[in-house]
Amino acid sequence: MIDIKTEAMIEHLILQNAIEISGFDEETGEMLYSITDKLEEVHPRLYKELKVDFEKHMFELIDQGPKIMQWRLRV
Repeated sequence: MIDIKTEAMIEHLILQNAIEISGFDEETGEMLYSITDKLEEVHPRLYKELKVDFEKHMFELIDQGPKIMQWRLRV
């Protein structure tokens, strides 16, 4: 459950076209959002936090290497 302050911030970001609703988590029912380029302008701190989190996850995938993906091999 999100608090009123968080709910207000999400609504503000939607109205500013900084985020968009992209769906729902099938397990939790929690709403999922996509960010837009405008988020960096509207809420730079949140944009930076999301960027750092994204980069951390990407580096974790890179460290695991190509063995975590399924590949179509054409030999």
